[in-house]
Amino acid sequence: MLAACSGAPRASSAPKCPLDRTWLITGQDDIEALAGCTTASAVTIRSGATINLGPLRSLETITGDLMVGPTVGMEELSLLALREVGGSIRVVANGSMRGMFLPRLERAGQISVEGNAGLVTLSLPRLDTVTGSFVIAELGSLELIDLSGLVTVGKDLVITQNGLLALIEADKLTKVLELRIEDNRSLPAEQIDALRLQVVAEP
Repeated sequence: MLAACSGAPRASSAPKCPLDRTWLITGQDDIEALAGCTTASAVTIRSGATINLGPLRSLETITGDLMVGPTVGMEELSLLALREVGGSIRVVANGSMRGMFLPRLERAGQISVEGNAGLVTLSLPRLDTVTGSFVIAELGSLELIDLSGLVTVGKDLVITQNGLLALIEADKLTKVLELRIEDNRSLPAEQIDALRLQVVAEP
């Protein structure tokens, strides 16, 4: 009996870090199961529960899209090691989110941050290049945008309808197809003028 048991094959387990499919995160158990993974093909986060992305602290690369929302229980989008997103970053309809922090992100294909009513701070300080468009819109609580490393946006940069926005840090931005900054009633006109002067429109 013992010999038979010891010789029986163990049931194979699913890959810890799947690269052949989108990571669908709907709760904290999904996050814990992916702890330690460094690369994903795509990540989608949709949840009605309270979730913390802390266990994804090793995630460095997403070759496809990062889609976040709708969520109601995530107060912070924070991926501390993420350096590159090959596709789109889309953060939309996250009712409890107050901060978006991607401190090491350097490149993304396209970014859209829209309709997150409680978002106060958007911080992407090392972001250098967005190859597509970059839209920040309809964020009623947004006060600060930190894009202090941003140099190039391949298509349009649109910052609109953010009523409390008071500061955009983007001193290195020089190349963009079209710059649209409008309907941000708390943003000083001199900041807008300075950004427009430093940008050279791409042919």
